[in-house]
Formats: sequence, structure tokens, C-alpha cells
Amino acid sequence: MRSLCWSANGELIAAADRGGTELHQLHLRHPDGPTQALSADPAGRVQRLLSWNASSPDGGLVAFSSNARASTDMDVVIADLSTRTERPLLTAAAWHVVGGWSPDGSRLLVMRVLDNTTQDLLVVDPRSAAAREITKHAEDVSHVPAGWLADGRALVISDEESEHLWLGALDPESGNYERIDSPRWDVELAASSASGRAQIWSVNEDGYSRLRWRTDGGATRERSLDGGVCEDLVLSVDGARAAFVRLSATEPWQVWTLDTATGEARMALTSAFSVTREELVDPELVRIPGPDGDIPCFVYRPRGARAPVPAVLYPHGGPEGQSRPAFGPYQTHLAALVHRGIALVVPNIHGSTGYGRRWQAAIHRDWGGVDLRDLRAVTEWMTAQPEFDRTRLAVYGGSYGGFATLLCVTQMPDVWRCAVDDCGVANLVTMLENAQPNWRRFLARWIGDLERDRARLVDRSPMTHIDNVRCPMLILQGENDPRVPKEESDQVVARLQALGRRVEYVVYPDEGHSITKRANADDAYGRTVDFLTKELLET
Repeated sequence: MRSLCWSANGELIAAADRGGTELHQLHLRHPDGPTQALSADPAGRVQRLLSWNASSPDGGLVAFSSNARASTDMDVVIADLSTRTERPLLTAAAWHVVGGWSPDGSRLLVMRVLDNTTQDLLVVDPRSAAAREITKHAEDVSHVPAGWLADGRALVISDEESEHLWLGALDPESGNYERIDSPRWDVELAASSASGRAQIWSVNEDGYSRLRWRTDGGATRERSLDGGVCEDLVLSVDGARAAFVRLSATEPWQVWTLDTATGEARMALTSAFSVTREELVDPELVRIPGPDGDIPCFVYRPRGARAPVPAVLYPHGGPEGQSRPAFGPYQTHLAALVHRGIALVVPNIHGSTGYGRRWQAAIHRDWGGVDLRDLRAVTEWMTAQPEFDRTRLAVYGGSYGGFATLLCVTQMPDVWRCAVDDCGVANLVTMLENAQPNWRRFLARWIGDLERDRARLVDRSPMTHIDNVRCPMLILQGENDPRVPKEESDQVVARLQALGRRVEYVVYPDEGHSITKRANADDAYGRTVDFLTKELLET
């Protein structure tokens, strides 16, 4: 199961795929009844994407995105829960995401996505299908829907005329914004109650989260998460309570509730760690000088270890994502590395979110350029630190982080004792050639054009320089990965084996881009920790 939402009738609508293919189909379950298929895809070609606010206020309809009409596009489709039928609502040569129903159910907010920094908003009548654009299109300007206000305005996260994302109320008739909160940092998450009376949002302050909320347009209140990170955020129908997921580096995944009247918060649910909080460490936030600006970086130092210690460079995926001072459910193995005595250096290089529009957009059509300069700067910083053993350094990353890992071992081959590549992009040309149809338009803007940019794409591809690799490698890959096809890892492994290099290749036949099944995750992440431990501590 990949996403879900509740209907006003108490039914649970879920989107699930098989084997990580991301060809999600919808399923319906009433708390007192069986699970029923809401959609079908016998040929295995249709992708359906479900937002958390997909259900209409009366619980009778569900709006979602689908590429059933054309494999290259994501249309908005309405499913009628009583008749189990679907009808297209908004069709166009674009990628559309449902942004929520108005409180009276008469309007649907839709986001048109061009890339990760360029989105437009439309309002669609769910009965007539009449659609109208309500934002002014501009390149590298975001408009992300977060719900509706009681007065009929849309709640939107935007960076229009700003370097950072702010929260505003958008009048769908005039297109005018009223700013609700314009912090020095990015507004990262926001939600409005179904009634539209209460709003809550999270501000990302240098990687740490701070909650803010208001009711009936009144004064804004706020609460620190005490060094934690907000992962998800929702409000009850009446806005009296909020729920959020809190992550940190030293505590397990937690669900908290917040009373919006009193500001009182309490933990409602937690998972478990096999070690105590006292055995884990909080990171230090440092800024490493780079040729294009200082690079924010979280550094985890093993508790009680004697310098110099081995260290792992861990570039995050995305690339338009952000490493936070916390470990999610599939990152706790990173804490295990630190617990075993290995330092962890976690940078947010150019392309990362959370540091403004220009920092994020710098990676567009420059993969292997500005990011490589940053990675080189971080690597040089690591080798200059007396606390790290420069003869025992490793690099490890997944997805785009795998691309960054391959950049490191091909462009700085003499630095690394070992490396782990988890489904990394190896060849920018084949990545574009083999992309799923509804990603190709997006990837052309993001990575480059196959015809115009081919020479640059070849030069920037780690595969072009793969003969430079000197260190042993562990490579992990999901057989069904629709985002970074298995061919990317196959190329690397075949060439390294032909060169006689040491490489271990593990393919998970029932996984896609993320390794999520418990047994597979235990194997992959346990294997990663053991590989890095052996190469950095035991040899």
C-alpha cells in the first residue's frame, strides 16, 4: 500500500501496487466489511495516484490521477463509490495532481506539475468539468495546494516573488494572494480542516521543524518539535485537533496529537528501537565551504569513539529532497553505522530542498556539474578533518544518491575504501531512453534533452568513467524499479566484473525503486551495514 484517504462515510480508500511497479490500483474497505477493488488494470499499464484529500465532502466521490487515457499524461479522474464507475474530469498533455475538494464539494483544486519547482493551479467543477487556471504561470515558481479556507479561498504554499516557500490564501476569482506566513525558511507542509476554519503548517528551519497554526483567521500560535522533524500533518474535520509524525535522530518514529485550542501535545503512538536513546547521537549542523556557496551538512560522530574514526559520506536521493536531522523507518541502519563506530557525513548539496529556490533549481539540467563540485568540496573537507581516518572513507547513496556515489568513485577514485550504490543512475542517456512514458516530459526539463544535450549527458554520466573505479562496491537493485530501471545497475556491474573489480550485486525480484518488504529491507540494509563495517573496521 502506497497511499490512502478516509471518506466521510468512514470508508478507507487505498492505492497499492504489486512488486514495486508503481502501477497503483485503488481499493475500498469499510471498517466492518471486506476489501473491494475500486479499479482494475488487467494489462498492467495504468498508474493511479491517490492524494490524502481525494474524497469528496459527502463521501460519494474520489478524485485521483490516472494515465489510463494516455501513458504520457496524468489526467484527473472521478470515481463514484456507489456505482463503482470512473469518468475523466480533466484531460490534457500534462501531469495533474488532485489538491482537495472545497468544503461544499462544488470545486476541486488541481495542481499541474511541470517539474519540482514549477507548478500551476487550476479550479475544476466536478460536475461540468469546466477548468480554469487561477495562478500566473512562471518558470521556477511553485504553487502547491494544501486545502481550502471557509471563505472559499485556497490554502497554498508558494514562492511567488520570493526565494523561500510561504503560506498564503489564494482568491480563485481574482488570483490575488494574502500571505498568512512568510518565514525566513520554507513552509514545508500545510493542512486545512474539512470545514476550512483551522489551518496548521510546518516551517523547515535549517532542517528542523516548527509547527504553527490558527483558527478562524485568528492569531498564529506555534510549537517547537524539540529538535525533531515533522513528516506528516493533518487536522480533524472540526480543526480542534491535529496529528503529526515526529522523527528525530535519537527517538523512534512517533505519532503525536495537538489540541489547537490549548497547544497541548501528547504522543499517541511510537515504534521501537533495539537500542536506548542514550546510545544514539544527535548530529552537529556544519557548513562546509564550497565553490558555489556553503554546503549545509549534518555530521554524526560515534559516541565515545577515539579519533581518527572511519566515515561514510551519505548524499541523499532526489536530488530535490533534503537530509534532515532524523532517521525514518528505512534509515535506522544509518544510526546502526554510527553505533558501530563509523561517523556519518550527510550533506545537502545543490539541488536539495529547504534552502531556497535557487539552491534547489541549480541541479536542473546540470547533473554531474554543480553537484559534483559540492561533493568534491565535502570530500576534501572530510579528508582534512583530523577526527576522520582519511584511509577509511566510504560513500553510500540511493537513487540520485546512487548517482552521486558513482560520481564520487569515478571522479575521486583514490579517496574511497569502499562504496554502496542502491539503485543509482549510471548513464544519463539510457536513463532518459528507458524512462516510463509519463516521466519523459519531466526528465527532459530535469536532466536534459536527448538530442540537444547528448554530448553533455555522455560526459556527465558515471558510466563513461566507470573504468576509474578502484574500491570494492556493493550494488543493490529492485527488479521492477520504474524510476531507475535495473539496466542502470546492470551496466555498472557488467563493466566492473569485466575489469576484474570487486563488486557484489544483489537484485530483489519483488521490489521496485524502494525496498519496502520487511524481509528484503532487513537483508538489504543489514547487508549494507555489514559490508561497510567489514571494509571500514575489519580490514
